[in-house]
Amino acid sequence: MTRESRRPDTPFWVEARAVHGDRLTLDPDESHHLLHVFRAVPGTRFEATDGEGGLYLCRLEAADRDRAVGVIESRVEGAGELAFAIHLLVGLPDAGPAEAIVEHAVPLGVACVDLAVAARSGRPPLEEKRLLRLNRIARAALKQSRRTRMPLIRSSPSLEAGVAALPYGQIRLVAQAEGGRIERPPGGVQGVVALAVGPPGGFIEWELGVLRGAEFRPISLGPSRLTTETAAISLLSTTRNALL
Repeated sequence: MTRESRRPDTPFWVEARAVHGDRLTLDPDESHHLLHVFRAVPGTRFEATDGEGGLYLCRLEAADRDRAVGVIESRVEGAGELAFAIHLLVGLPDAGPAEAIVEHAVPLGVACVDLAVAARSGRPPLEEKRLLRLNRIARAALKQSRRTRMPLIRSSPSLEAGVAALPYGQIRLVAQAEGGRIERPPGGVQGVVALAVGPPGGFIEWELGVLRGAEFRPISLGPSRLTTETAAISLLSTTRNALL
């Protein structure tokens, strides 16, 4: 007895180069998931995202050598994305917290996560192998949350380099116990919002001076002491909801 097919409830990943006219082709891993986990048959409808803003509403046409080919019935641009881009600059923590930050920051709409080496990080910037793993985590979170733009995941060699890499934005905030509250500017928010969170133990005073010099304003996350990953997600979610 075979299992019946069911319509997938999350989008599949498709490389932009695999979209041609009104057809797209999933890679072997995504095809396996569609064809063998969901038991999709010709005519099954599914969605796919290219990570560049496109959400494709498709109908399975055929499976060609374990590659699923879909007919594109419509395309939605920018589905699930915020009107402003949030760049999250975090003092590089251990591997587990770094993965947790990426996993939870992507569904909250972050456009970039920079795990920058800070004075108290105690380790060099992440190597390519670790960044590839974080990108896989980000891709899974992107699909689960039905977003359509893949965030940039990087690891700057220093806080200064991370700050220098930030695009200009009207709002720059750093998590600090003695900070104030987030205020939504008149007329709403456009462009880039930059957020900074220290590594375990926090930023040292010199680093806070770098952030102040780059127009970062201190924001309080409450009276309790938070881990780096909790502070990052708290600042991100608080800012996101305050500015929507």
